[in-house]
Amino acid sequence: MEENPTHTEEIQFAKNLIGKQGTPAFNEFLDFLIETKSLKVLKEKGIKTASMSSILDKSYNNANKAFNDLYNLWLDEHGNKTRYLTTLEKEGINLSNMSSILSGSGLNSAKSFKELFKLWFDEQGNKTQYLKTLEEEGINLPNMSSILSKAGQNAAKAFKDLYHLWFDEQGNKTQYLNTLEKEGINLPNMSSILNGAGLNAVKAFKDLYDLWFDHQGNKTRYLKTLEKEGINLSNVSGILSRAKTNAAKSFKDLYNIWFDEQGNKTKYLKTLEKQGINLRNVSSILGGAGSNAAKAFKALYELWFDERGKKTQQLRTLEEKGIHLPNVSSILHRAGTNAAKAFKDLYDLWFDGQGNQTKCLKTLEKEGISLANISDILHGAGFNAAKAFKELYDLLFDNQANRTQFLKTLEKEEINLATISSILSGSGSNAAKAFKDLYNLWFDSEGKKAKYLKSLGEEGINLSNMSSILSKSGSNAPKAFKNLYGIWFDERGTKTLQLKALENEGVNIASVSSILHGGGLNAPKAFKELCDLWFDEDGKKTQYLKTLEKEGVNLTNMSSILSGAGVHAPKSFKDLYNAFINEQGKKTPHLKHFLKGKGEENFSMHNLSGILSGSGAKAVDAFEEFHNACFNSEGRRTKILDDFYNIGFRPSNLSSILCRGGIRASSILKSFYSVCFNEEGGKSTILQDFYNIGFKPVDLCSLLSGTAGGIERLHEFCFVEESKVYLNHFLDDIEGFTLNNLCNILHGAEDNACSALKDFHNICYDNNGNKTIFLDDFYNSNFSSSDLAGILSMTGNNASSILRSFHESCFNNERYLNHFIAKEKIFKPKDLSKILYGAGTNVCPTFEKLHGLCFDEVGYKTKYLKSLIKDYPSTEIINILYQKLR
Repeated sequence: MEENPTHTEEIQFAKNLIGKQGTPAFNEFLDFLIETKSLKVLKEKGIKTASMSSILDKSYNNANKAFNDLYNLWLDEHGNKTRYLTTLEKEGINLSNMSSILSGSGLNSAKSFKELFKLWFDEQGNKTQYLKTLEEEGINLPNMSSILSKAGQNAAKAFKDLYHLWFDEQGNKTQYLNTLEKEGINLPNMSSILNGAGLNAVKAFKDLYDLWFDHQGNKTRYLKTLEKEGINLSNVSGILSRAKTNAAKSFKDLYNIWFDEQGNKTKYLKTLEKQGINLRNVSSILGGAGSNAAKAFKALYELWFDERGKKTQQLRTLEEKGIHLPNVSSILHRAGTNAAKAFKDLYDLWFDGQGNQTKCLKTLEKEGISLANISDILHGAGFNAAKAFKELYDLLFDNQANRTQFLKTLEKEEINLATISSILSGSGSNAAKAFKDLYNLWFDSEGKKAKYLKSLGEEGINLSNMSSILSKSGSNAPKAFKNLYGIWFDERGTKTLQLKALENEGVNIASVSSILHGGGLNAPKAFKELCDLWFDEDGKKTQYLKTLEKEGVNLTNMSSILSGAGVHAPKSFKDLYNAFINEQGKKTPHLKHFLKGKGEENFSMHNLSGILSGSGAKAVDAFEEFHNACFNSEGRRTKILDDFYNIGFRPSNLSSILCRGGIRASSILKSFYSVCFNEEGGKSTILQDFYNIGFKPVDLCSLLSGTAGGIERLHEFCFVEESKVYLNHFLDDIEGFTLNNLCNILHGAEDNACSALKDFHNICYDNNGNKTIFLDDFYNSNFSSSDLAGILSMTGNNASSILRSFHESCFNNERYLNHFIAKEKIFKPKDLSKILYGAGTNVCPTFEKLHGLCFDEVGYKTKYLKSLIKDYPSTEIINILYQKLR
């Protein structure tokens, strides 16, 4: 049959099953697919053809019969789903998990599907003991399907065998699972390594287990050494992913490259450590190397380091040019066995033989395009990285390195590349095509906005919120965008009931986008289900929202905790609701323990949601674990919480230091406790040192906000001889910043608190502790340290650069500050501080905007300022200007 370009999908499907094109079997099957439009029917029913193709793999010349048998098992003569598919759907089981196990069933696909289905469900469609036990024990079906992947026609037997290795006749865990759980070993790590073991899953699992544990279930030297050296098993499992039946041997080979007979690090690990290279980045690049892991690791190492462990030109050049390895590893993610070659190809595209930047990198730099955004889009390109990078570059720039229409239009319409990179994240080798398709959805051939962007703009919907929801859609971005738009707007571009309901009830799109963040292609479906939970058919609030509101829990709190739940958002919302609210519509005991009433000793909902922020689909686990770290079953404070309260910590302080703790909130609290207290429950030396020089809990928690693990690093920085001078100069300056000022200014520096403190010191003082011109000029203009602290509040890591820029704005040739100070009856330094307070990193543009509102270039009052002076007292003018600039 002559191939018609409109039948691309059918041609590809037939090729996947039969292989060679043009054979009688291929032509017959292709004719059948086109005539019956079967693939179209499957798609209309929401069935991914990729799942079917995977199961039917290896059917070859029997493709026609195999396809028909499976198709008729799934859909009846009217094209409706049969009980096989409806049961899976009802029980929330993803067809892709089943197709992974059944992959390669070939001619016996329908029979194999039926056998596995009967193992999971009884005649009434209820779950059998197999699925019930997995569910009760919290074992994720995707992990099991990953191990059993490609079991094919032996799927039912392979599943049963693996189940019986893990559980006894009564459904209790066997030694294998008990030991993994006791030792805190995550099943996903094991399933990643064993991915594709299929029929041999039991033997492969056993071999790997026996390498890790002895007969008594104690860790062997392999695991002990990894643990001692702080090597995360997830990094190892990433590299060994898809080792399949060779898992045990591959693990051993990789271990032997890293450690000698005595368990000491070999030169390979020592060099990585010494050069500050994170094993996580290496594991990302080598992901999927499987049984070739040891060889692939060695090849990549030898590209980066010479025999003496010194960096090669490639690594030195990346470092000198400020290119971070995480960005490179993101692009090269899962290059696997081809990692060394892929790295070299990408490097050669970026640098010439002398280590000079090629046109590609020079152009990106000149045009201010961040490599982080590019690497986000290209994430997962793997061994095709160089080709994918070049294709994307050629789309953005012409041969003369000028911006193409694509970039020009985005810039003209003020669309940030970060917004696009979020949606397209993970496009990998399909990045250029996905970028082009998304652009063509947004703009016409003249670069004018198409209906999609017009409607969003007219209705005041921020594209960044949409990109957050669709984040990680990758190459499916255009389709995902279109689907979500179709739920928000009708054919005429008018808001649908869902969007109107959100607006009418004051629900912020930003809250929704936070919950659905990372939903990707399935985000539109998740959005619809979430709206159905919140609003009835008339757009009125359901009992869920009404009850939460009545009990003082707002949707902003819920969205913060559920942030990143993505496609799991509807279920996660329901589960968290049930953890917070009982059947009578009142707070559950566990929520009550936190919210006992007002007062500084009680948590507020704001505190709690800040701590648990980002828990996503694991929100309930995060809440329960954090509760148990803080209270017993009767609601009495635990020793941990009591000890913190006894030395002046309050929930507001803890919520700052534990900010965005998410699923790890309880473990972070416990770790922080172990650093702050000794075995008797008294202050540790570290904490006492801070208290002795005047730090209060509020100061420490503000400075280390969201990074409780940084307290030891901060202590070392502030108290060891070579670096303590940076803090001491601030402490010695009696008229200077107080500790509270300093911590408020550096709030947000997080992991960079030490370097932020050093940088801020260097712009405020010289080596001898004398004030620099930057401080002196402000003090000479009657600014107090408190005034400056208010202006620089929460600038964090950027505090030093913002002080420099603000000084430039105030004292440059235009002398903007003089215009304000000359009008002393209205503006004093403390007033400017009030107006600019909280502007954070936007201090300078906000100050310049304020000047434009109040004065012309020469310094004469504007009409706007004159009318304010005429109509309002000076104190009110300050408040009006503050609001105007926000």
